[in-house]
Amino acid sequence: MKPPEDHRACLRCHAMKTLAYRDPLSKKIITLVIDPSGFEHSVHGQLNCRECHEQHYQRYPHSERARAPLHCVKCHEDGKKQAQHQSNHQPPRQYQFTTIEQEFKRSVHATSDEPDAQDFNCHSCHNPHQFQRSQIGKPLAQVVRDDNAICLSCHEQRFDSLETTHAWLPRRDKHWQAVRCLECHTPLSTTGQPVSHQILAAADSKVDCVNCHSQDAQLLTRLYQYRSQEDVARTGFIAKAVFNDAYIIGMSRSPIIDFIGLLMIALTALVLIGHGWGRYRAAQQLSRGSQ
Repeated sequence: MKPPEDHRACLRCHAMKTLAYRDPLSKKIITLVIDPSGFEHSVHGQLNCRECHEQHYQRYPHSERARAPLHCVKCHEDGKKQAQHQSNHQPPRQYQFTTIEQEFKRSVHATSDEPDAQDFNCHSCHNPHQFQRSQIGKPLAQVVRDDNAICLSCHEQRFDSLETTHAWLPRRDKHWQAVRCLECHTPLSTTGQPVSHQILAAADSKVDCVNCHSQDAQLLTRLYQYRSQEDVARTGFIAKAVFNDAYIIGMSRSPIIDFIGLLMIALTALVLIGHGWGRYRAAQQLSRGSQ
């Protein structure tokens, strides 16, 4: 999967690892580097640069007007482009960006008075040159790592220690390995989309174990929406059907207990079959004897 020819002129400069400038206001070094490989495999990898960077990029150095913010909703408002660039072998994952924009405006990232939140936008979380969607069938552990890495890229450096703010959470590290920040820090989506973009303030986030550890757990429509096809592919339909309700949602599964459980079911089935066969043979012999 190679990027369109149009990228070559842009990447002659933007693939240079030293391309950067110092922001005159914040004095921070702003990198302008784009990883060609990361971009090729991103959701925008099949687009031309000019499809997003439409104006004021014809000349180098670029005009000051090229600093104008880019708006994702301009392309994504009706979902047409995402359908065009959807992988043929993946089920469609429809994101309505007008709805996402409304959710974001209610998010703590948009309403906070924190200085770091003043310029918060889509690109603060989703690097447009590297971002990949989480698809059904993607390993859950990878979904968790990728999604949490987005949150940690800011929250691990700019805010209070996560260990301190999450001290209330039992087996904290295990939870961080098994679920995304989004499971607790967003409301349940009511729009039919995979996830809500209304990030909740810490005080409004969920701290009730029952939200995950129950038969009708919210994880079924959140993280576990990626799991069904993964389970079928890995363990087969029969094993999935047997274990589907055998665990409280969110519990760590034990392969040894799974094996013992299946073995006991198989032995029970064999005993019943053997018993039935024995009764059938005995009935046949009695029938012959009476004749």
